[in-house]
Amino acid sequence: MIAFVKGILAVNGSKQVIVDVNGVGYSVEIPERTKVQLPEVGSDIILYTHYHCRENEVKLYGFASQDDLTVFETALVVKGVGPSLALNIVSKLSPSDFQRAIRDADHATLMRVPRLNKELAQLMIMKLKNTVRKIHFDAKADETGSGEHTEAGVQVLMGLGASEFAAERAIADAQKILGPTAKREELVRLALARLNQ
Repeated sequence: MIAFVKGILAVNGSKQVIVDVNGVGYSVEIPERTKVQLPEVGSDIILYTHYHCRENEVKLYGFASQDDLTVFETALVVKGVGPSLALNIVSKLSPSDFQRAIRDADHATLMRVPRLNKELAQLMIMKLKNTVRKIHFDAKADETGSGEHTEAGVQVLMGLGASEFAAERAIADAQKILGPTAKREELVRLALARLNQ
C-alpha cells in the first residue's frame, strides 16, 4: 500500500503528474481540485494516494488532502462508481459538500458531477448515509473549489468565454490569494486579471 508520494513535481500534465522520489518517477492521476493547488514544476510536493489494481491495470491516484482521498475512497464503495467518476466527484464537490449532499439526500448537488445521474445519486445516498456521519473533515480542505461564491464565480467566467477548467483554476487561484471569505465580485475581478495575463 502506498499511502502518499512525497518528492519533487517533475511533470504537471492535464490529468496526471509525475513526482520524482529520489530519482524514481511516479505517475499519479489527479482530480482538477488537486491540480489547481499544485506548486510550480520543480517544487516539493506531497500527494495522498490510492493504489488501484485490477487485471491488467495498475494506477496511482493522488490528492492534495487526506479529506479528498477519503471522499474518493468512500465513493468507490458504491457499485457503479469507478475511479474516473470518483475523481469527478472530488473535482466538483468539496469534502463537506459531498458529506452534506449524502446526509441531506441532496440529489441536485450530487448530479452536478459529470456522469452522475439520478439513479446513481440515489444509490450513493442509500449506501453512504450512515458512513458519512462518522467522517470528520478538516474545514481547511474546503477552502479551494467550494462555496456558493466559488461556484458562482466559475459560472461568470464561463459566461465570458473561459473553459470550465480554466475558470475553476482561475477562481481557485484567486481564492488562495484573497482567502475563503472573499466575495464573488472580488474573486471574479482577480480571476479575470489572471486569465488576461
